[in-house]
Amino acid sequence: MVDTDKLLAALRGLAGGVVDTSTLIYLERLELLPRVAGCVQLVLIPQVIAEFGGEIAGATLLATAPTGTTDQAVCRSASLLHLPVLSEDRQVLLAARRLGLGYYNTLMLLLALCARGDLPLAAYPQLRRRLSAFARYGRDILAVGDALFHALGAARPGG
Repeated sequence: MVDTDKLLAALRGLAGGVVDTSTLIYLERLELLPRVAGCVQLVLIPQVIAEFGGEIAGATLLATAPTGTTDQAVCRSASLLHLPVLSEDRQVLLAARRLGLGYYNTLMLLLALCARGDLPLAAYPQLRRRLSAFARYGRDILAVGDALFHALGAARPGG
């Protein structure tokens, strides 16, 4: 079972991370990429910029990244910079875990924005529905997201 309080504290403190192409695509599909880039530091490596097809306004660009596949370079860059990994790719997230890094998917990133006050909590249900229409999150991930959403609502005045 996930420690909701601990995860909420981590989400409130999330200042950014090294982002994978998959998360950029998801944020773009949700029409939130510029907003997220303005709220948290999105660190991009050259391989991700090439895969995504361009730079992101407000993102931090690394001139060089460690060698290896894009997935390996994302995790190695995050390790070198002491930042979490932002990805939808299960293998990337598992690699981040093995390296002892923090890791978050787009669902958790949305909740982080809500927890930090950068996104209205009322916007989350519709964004979750839209995200669930194309993201391949398991029931367990969605259940964690729902628990966090309810905890955030309960923590609000009148919640």
